[in-house]
Amino acid sequence: MKIKNITPIQIFFFILLIVLVESILCQPQIDIVIKRQVADFYPFKFCKLNLFSKFWQENGLVENIQSFFLLIAIIILLKVRKFYQNENKYINAFLIIHIIGLIYYFGEEISWGQHFFNWNSPEFFINFNNQNETNIHNISNIFDQLPRTLVLVWCGLSVPFILIYNKFFDLKKKIFSLICPNHKLLIVSLTLLFFVLPDLIIDKFDLHPGASGIIDPFLYSAYFYDLISFNFFRLSELHELIFSFYFFFYAYLINKSLKILN
Repeated sequence: MKIKNITPIQIFFFILLIVLVESILCQPQIDIVIKRQVADFYPFKFCKLNLFSKFWQENGLVENIQSFFLLIAIIILLKVRKFYQNENKYINAFLIIHIIGLIYYFGEEISWGQHFFNWNSPEFFINFNNQNETNIHNISNIFDQLPRTLVLVWCGLSVPFILIYNKFFDLKKKIFSLICPNHKLLIVSLTLLFFVLPDLIIDKFDLHPGASGIIDPFLYSAYFYDLISFNFFRLSELHELIFSFYFFFYAYLINKSLKILN
């Protein structure tokens, strides 16, 4: 296969494969849970290497990939908006809100540059931010869980919903194309739901027995539930990785549809 023929979806699943293999081998979240009772728990020695030990941490590889996808998505959507700014005021407004939302997401993800330039947080953030970083989402759940839930609903359900809706009702082509510029976006939504639903079901039905008293993770049902819900690594970071790719892929597809129209 020639490099020029590699699609964004193939890149996405390649990255996803690397992330999952690393997680299965190193099990970073299981390490956190049982480290109190099993000293220096690492399934494989290479997991101690700097690249893998910080794989899921702040400013680690996974988070930097997220930031890259978000930055590219913003740049593409700024270009797309120029096409629509005199075309349709509602579409233009939607894209402006979309871009502002992504700028906020990107800025918060890198703590508005602190992750790269390592400045000292202002006193306000030291006092009110639970990680002492220059961002808003670690101050309150209102700025963290609420936007996260909205993003989850949008990335996971907007495309499946509009595809089903369009089968029964005659939706305007421009609105349909704005939300779902290509059916391939459904692949990302379904992948996200695949990694969200098991954890959501286990949490809502209170199926997880808890982690207290774990010594050998292979002998306890808690470990089983961690496996099937993908909580043997930082699941929230995986969700955010898929969010960021969704926004990148959306921007890529809507820009591609403009090229076809032109």
